[in-house]
Amino acid sequence: MSSKKVSMKDIANRLGVSVALVSYVLNGKKTDKINDRTAAKIKALAATMNYSPNQIAKSLKTNRTLTLGLIVADISNLFYSSIAKYIEEEANRHGYQVIYGNAYESPDRFNSILNLLLSRQVDGFILAIPEKAEHCIRLLTDLNQPFVIIDRKFNEFPDAPSIILNNQEASGAIVAHLVQNGFKRPGLVTINRNLVHLQERKTGYMNACARLLNRKAFVYELEEEHLERQIKAVIKKSVFKDKVDSLCFFTNKVAMAGLSEIASMDLPVPGALGIVCFDEAEAYKLFRTPVTYFKQPLQEMSRAAVDYLLSQMEPGDNNEKERLEEFNGTLVVHQSSMR
Repeated sequence: MSSKKVSMKDIANRLGVSVALVSYVLNGKKTDKINDRTAAKIKALAATMNYSPNQIAKSLKTNRTLTLGLIVADISNLFYSSIAKYIEEEANRHGYQVIYGNAYESPDRFNSILNLLLSRQVDGFILAIPEKAEHCIRLLTDLNQPFVIIDRKFNEFPDAPSIILNNQEASGAIVAHLVQNGFKRPGLVTINRNLVHLQERKTGYMNACARLLNRKAFVYELEEEHLERQIKAVIKKSVFKDKVDSLCFFTNKVAMAGLSEIASMDLPVPGALGIVCFDEAEAYKLFRTPVTYFKQPLQEMSRAAVDYLLSQMEPGDNNEKERLEEFNGTLVVHQSSMR
């Protein structure tokens, strides 16, 4: 059996058509000028002969590598693993492959991965930028590199393209739900980071408490590197000293640690403590009480990120697309927050 790679010329010779016609069909060009039956024959024969395009040659002709660089803040966070899955699916649908990098919320690691992707000449970047790495926005802009930020935005760079949840509205909806269910002393548990999306999440929660309850929210901020050690003290203080009657966990990691501690303390939920978490997680099903959570539209956000990036890579005027696209999520209500 011959191992010779099938070329467009082989397909053209078999069908008695020009190589140019085969190229137009297999690259999706001038489709309105090509007979449908002829195009179908070319595609069918290409499939039968196991034709695959020479990506290196194609890259040389188009000056593209057909790859996108994706750097997530922390792949162990279920939010980012889901985002990565949806982004890869959407990119593949457009004929692009995705090269991943995981920054572990480290600016140094993020910069190292970014430099590697630049050297690989990826066609564009989708970035969840860690705190203190936002200077890369100026770098990519100066290099005229297409990019879009996902799940983050930076006040220092208001014009940087961002795909993000409307965090103030989301946390406001959570407080409204808790109030409707009779909770009067809500608290929040978050990571002590100066990230805009987390700060907006906190602002929305605090504003809703002031508006609906005429009181301040109880705020507990943890150091991520000491999360497992600090969460026990926070749960005890909130319930037994501050008399908090409900808690909202602002990230997946905080939620996992908090739910584990609540279970080990055998606190009745929602009797002693109402619970709401940000983002969906299969692990919530292991908790003895079904958990209420705020679901972000991850698939739609991922699609928007890829679409925006591809639009910036096309020649012509790309200024029509909004540079900040905020999405609304859905509160999925279960027993943990209902009285």
